[in-house]
Amino acid sequence: MLLSSWRVCITETRVARPSDYGAPEGAERIFFPEDPFPGSPFLLSPSFEYDVDLNSYFRNPSFVTMSPISQLGYARNIAAFLSFLTSARSGSSWRDVNEDDHVAYLIWRRRDASGPRVSGATWNREVAAVNNFYRWAVRKGFVAANPIPHHARDGRSHTPGRIDDRGSSPTTYSRDVNRDNIEWIPQASYRRWRDTGMKGMNADGLPRPAFRGRWATRNAVFCDLMVRTGLRLAEQSSLTVFDLPSEHQPVSYQRF
Repeated sequence: MLLSSWRVCITETRVARPSDYGAPEGAERIFFPEDPFPGSPFLLSPSFEYDVDLNSYFRNPSFVTMSPISQLGYARNIAAFLSFLTSARSGSSWRDVNEDDHVAYLIWRRRDASGPRVSGATWNREVAAVNNFYRWAVRKGFVAANPIPHHARDGRSHTPGRIDDRGSSPTTYSRDVNRDNIEWIPQASYRRWRDTGMKGMNADGLPRPAFRGRWATRNAVFCDLMVRTGLRLAEQSSLTVFDLPSEHQPVSYQRF
């Protein structure tokens, strides 16, 4: 990993304690406090410094109510922007960033031939994460202005750095994202994919001798549950038997 990269870390569920550290009675909760947000992300600078002000963003109410996947995505997008400041903007601090830095990041991410050339949808997610962070930083007084330019939703210009920007949106959002491009797979096509890919069946519904998949029925049930419930992968993987309906509840199963 490059020395200019910010690192995304995850708060441990429980801090490891030495078996005998000679602390007086009652001092354990001072030296080893329980983290109120286990599993939440935090950032370390390229020199492994922990910025208390910056990382307090990951404890604010609007952030902790996000799903774990969204939290991790926001943390990675913010870290990527900060890494760009370190490597390409003369090591600028997140406190001193301005609109020129954001525009330079836009050019590198989307247009530079040597850059990643990300899609409009990816760029919009990155802008949303960084914008959310700097809106919070402005409210807390850590920065003077949001480096991401905004425009009012009625088309008028927006005052830079304004704290209450709920009636505006980032000007640098990509316009080449087709939000209505939603493709649906018919149920029959899904069942064909499931039976062929997960269960190892051929077109006639018979087992393929060459199929070497393990736990085919379990994997097929896992796919069916995701399709029926819309759960995310991490959410469904963490389900336990206590989360399932009891046999005494009304039956609502339908063949898919």
